[in-house]
Amino acid sequence: MKDLTAKDLEKIFSKKQLSSYNRKLKTEYYILKQKYDKAMENKDSYVEKEIERREEELLKEVKRELKLETLKARMSLDMLYRTQKKKEKVEREKNELEIKVATLEAQLEELKQQYEKAINEKDETYLKEISSLKKEIEKQNIILNRNGTNSSIPTSQTPINQKKVIPNSRKKTEKTKGGQIGHKKNKLEKFEENEITEKVYEKLEECPYCHKHHLKETGNVQYKDELDYRIITLKIRHCFVEQECTDCGKRFRKEIPCHLKEENQYGPNIQSTVLGLMNIGNVPINKVKRIISGLSMGEIDLSEGYISKLQRRASKNLETFIEDLYNHIIMLKEVYWDDTVIMVNTKRSCMRFYGNETYALYKAHEKKNMKGLDQDNILNCLTKEQYVVHDHNKVNYNPKYDFMNVECNAHLTRNLEKVTVNIPERTWAKLLKDHIEKYEDARKEYMEAGKEGFSEEEIDEYFIKLNEYVLLGYEENEKNSAPYYSSTEKALLDRIVEYRDNYTYWVLDFGIATTNNLSERALRGIKTKMKVSGQFQNIASAEYYAAIRSYIETCHRNGINEIEALQRLITENPYTIEEILEQKKIS
Repeated sequence: MKDLTAKDLEKIFSKKQLSSYNRKLKTEYYILKQKYDKAMENKDSYVEKEIERREEELLKEVKRELKLETLKARMSLDMLYRTQKKKEKVEREKNELEIKVATLEAQLEELKQQYEKAINEKDETYLKEISSLKKEIEKQNIILNRNGTNSSIPTSQTPINQKKVIPNSRKKTEKTKGGQIGHKKNKLEKFEENEITEKVYEKLEECPYCHKHHLKETGNVQYKDELDYRIITLKIRHCFVEQECTDCGKRFRKEIPCHLKEENQYGPNIQSTVLGLMNIGNVPINKVKRIISGLSMGEIDLSEGYISKLQRRASKNLETFIEDLYNHIIMLKEVYWDDTVIMVNTKRSCMRFYGNETYALYKAHEKKNMKGLDQDNILNCLTKEQYVVHDHNKVNYNPKYDFMNVECNAHLTRNLEKVTVNIPERTWAKLLKDHIEKYEDARKEYMEAGKEGFSEEEIDEYFIKLNEYVLLGYEENEKNSAPYYSSTEKALLDRIVEYRDNYTYWVLDFGIATTNNLSERALRGIKTKMKVSGQFQNIASAEYYAAIRSYIETCHRNGINEIEALQRLITENPYTIEEILEQKKIS
């Protein structure tokens, strides 16, 4: 077979493609001819169907257009209707608004009138408030400036930003501090030879110059005395020996005292020291335990329960003494009394003092009221010949009491000082204060000189000046009653007028006290007790303290050593009032 070239192959391929394409065209021709023939056969029915279909579509289109136009027309009508309604509403609202505007304008005019009236009233109110605030500022400034010199505030409560001022009624002199020329020097004197209980020879073991040890005594001695005490723990055994009488044959032993009833007990020195710490030093129970343990170097370790029982037992041993003390106090010509607040189991209670320079009776009560005074039954028993000195306790003026009331002038001068400090422009308070102090100093000088009273001229002058200064006080108060303290000032003036006689008995009789400072000093220890211990556990504890305090304070006022008095109390043999008074005569 002859080899074919590329060109030959291309021709053959082209012929084959043409032949294949020709056959395909013929096939499609026959198919189309068949379709044409069939279409020609069915063309009449097809045209009718197409016409019907086109008519239906056209009808649907016309209906849709008609419906759309109808909807647009309805919307136009609805819009027109709404516009009309809105226009009517706007018109109606406009009318309503016009009415409201007219009403508001009327109300505004009325409010303007009310506002102007309120402004005028407010001006008056603000002026009053400003005046009130000025008074309040003045009051607060006065409170900030209060201290121990112009109020009853203790010096311990002086504010941090203020200098602590300790009140001192002594007149300032030109003398220097310390010992004065001609005064005897207070010092320990050298012991007599028979007074010396112990000698300590102080020697060196080495020469301070050459440091050798060959030393001898020269016979020259320099003496220096020292007064001290030593605490020694004693463990004592009391031996009660049985004895037999050779005459009658009876056997017996010495009676065992009550304070030795246990197999072993603490001695009277320990017990008296404990009671002294609690009732003289106002030391709490737990601190007493520590102090006794420290002093004995740990050999004596008391329980707090024992200390509490000791306080109760000591109080019970004073029942007769307290009754006797009461009987002496109600017979006094002049009785001082005062009370102070104590805390008993977190509640405010009361501790009262009755007495004078010789006697001191303390009473504890759950409440500060007339019932407690009636239970004490001291003021009830006093007669019209007796005087009671107090700090303007108004309960003393109860009609059921017969005694004479003596007001404390120290409180009066302190109140006058408050007026001077709080209202500096007031002159009457300072004048009256100086007048009272002048006569108090003169009375003191007269008493030291042995005089029995002021002359009639001096008495008349005192009362004339007193009345003059009080009238001046009323004039100054009426002229300017705006200051914060003026109401208190007015009350003080009224009190001086109402109780003038009670404030001035001391001018007429040198036997009547000028102040109630004695009672205040007697209660000062109670205040210390409250600061240290905080409170009493119950009213019974306060009553035990009051009884023991009455005993040791009465002993102290008559020159009896308090620890010695407590030692006798421990052995159930306390001092009687008669023994105390006898001891005072001896001393």
